[in-house]
Amino acid sequence: MNTSFLYDPLGPRGLRRARIVSFVTLAVVAVLVAAVVLRLEHLGQLDPRRWAILVDSDTGVPQALWRGYVATLQAAGLAMIIALAVGLALAAGCRSRFRPVRLALGATVEVLRGLPLLLMMLFAALGLPQLGIELSLLQVVVLALVAYNASVLCEIFRGGIDAIDAGQTEAAAALGVRPGVIWWKVLLPQAVPKMLPVIVSQLVILLKDTSLGFIVGYTELLRSGRSLVEYYGSQYSLQLYLGVAAMYIATNFAISLLATKLTGRAPRRARSGPAPSSPAPTGAGLTPTPALTGTDEPTQKETHR
Repeated sequence: MNTSFLYDPLGPRGLRRARIVSFVTLAVVAVLVAAVVLRLEHLGQLDPRRWAILVDSDTGVPQALWRGYVATLQAAGLAMIIALAVGLALAAGCRSRFRPVRLALGATVEVLRGLPLLLMMLFAALGLPQLGIELSLLQVVVLALVAYNASVLCEIFRGGIDAIDAGQTEAAAALGVRPGVIWWKVLLPQAVPKMLPVIVSQLVILLKDTSLGFIVGYTELLRSGRSLVEYYGSQYSLQLYLGVAAMYIATNFAISLLATKLTGRAPRRARSGPAPSSPAPTGAGLTPTPALTGTDEPTQKETHR
């Protein structure tokens, strides 16, 4: 997309200033990084023997981090799938023709969006058992993540659908297309590619929010890292927490990369549709009508070879 309308292009003086600011910024960042590295070296934090704990299977650290990572992926994966489905259903319900349905679902979405995720997790872990509903720790984490993120995704879906020109819905309805078919065949195929970056951002937030599971005792990646720090001591806290951070960053990068590929495929699918049919040939012995040519010739005129 051409964004030149957002600002005027820089002139020679502006480019020179931008280069100077960029150079100074890079220099300051380089100095800060060097200072941090020297400080870590002075404290012995860069000793290879300390970092070996992350890959030495005899210590049990790689196995513990992997178990926590799998637990994080399990909770996040289930919550993502369910939240997307529930959020889409809520968005469809909020656009219902029946006013009571719209009001009830709209109020539900607003309540869920307004509650902190941590409060939902504590309610699922401590409140539901008082009602006779016993859930596993995984179910508690997934339920809280779905309740909050489904409400947020509902608003994302609604915003994307509302951005589609209403004339398309009206045209499809005028042709007798059913509302459900309009939703799935007309609106969503156009809205999803536009909403995809926002959806991915919310899914990344969902993945990071699994770390709140340690509040209710769920052994996810961050809790595994904290347990290892408590066991091996604070002298390994930098290495262990950086290892945990690297696993989060790698997973979020993979999600973003997948979304980028999906976003790139959508326009190609749109461009690779059926080839436009060639215009119907003009019949032999016929010439264009006066309405098209603006002349006073008759609508049909035989030609003689």
